[in-house]
Amino acid sequence: MSDKKEFYIGYLPKAPKGISRFTVVAVLMFFILLAASAYVVVSNQTTINNGSFEYGELTEVEGLVYMGPQPFIKVIDGEDLNGYPVFKNILLINFGKHGATPSLEKIRSEIALTFDRVYVKLRGTLIYHNGTTLLELTENEKSYISYRPLVDKSLYLKDVQDFGVQTLTGEIIDPKCYFGSMKPGEGKPHKSCAGLCISGGIPPMYVVKNDQGKADYYLIMGENGQRLNEEVIPYVSDVTTISGRVETLDEWKVVYVDPNNINRE
Repeated sequence: MSDKKEFYIGYLPKAPKGISRFTVVAVLMFFILLAASAYVVVSNQTTINNGSFEYGELTEVEGLVYMGPQPFIKVIDGEDLNGYPVFKNILLINFGKHGATPSLEKIRSEIALTFDRVYVKLRGTLIYHNGTTLLELTENEKSYISYRPLVDKSLYLKDVQDFGVQTLTGEIIDPKCYFGSMKPGEGKPHKSCAGLCISGGIPPMYVVKNDQGKADYYLIMGENGQRLNEEVIPYVSDVTTISGRVETLDEWKVVYVDPNNINRE
């Protein structure tokens, strides 16, 4: 037997059989490894949510404005099978990284009536995701169009249900960015932006996801209904556990919590 090693000279038309087989196997293994690496990278990417921000498009809505637990406008959103009106609560925020309260106070002063006595028509930019809707008052107090007398206040009674104290694990986010104006609007890359939004008055929200990725959303309020914007900023975008009393306000969920009961995981 010959113990000579194969050697390839570049000007020859073919490489020796051993070197050819090694080259083919090496190239195949490289492409298999490349495909496997691509699959691992893609499968571990965070899915961007399907939220929408109707940038540049102003929509008019009319309904009953109320200020607590956060600023909402309650509108008629069609009818049920029996012909009764279906209502929707739209969370109100201001342009940029600001809450809607200052603009609504100016609007209320202009109307010279309390909000519970009138239908108010507002114009703004819609943000929505998974059945949750926000309206950015893009023109701030100039977003107000008109009002008319409230005919039947009973139609707008709040459906509040108390679900007792619960312990939840999730992430504190700002709903404006999370629901559509930024993608992604969550996690560490969004921490500083979310902190600015919440410090500017945008209501903080808690996102809780189950094993299948389905999310529930909770407005975060203090135990006595006070706003906790500044208190929650240190925990924004971290995985946390909170304990507090949970209520549903029509289709919205609210958790009333002592800031001392917010803990990082």
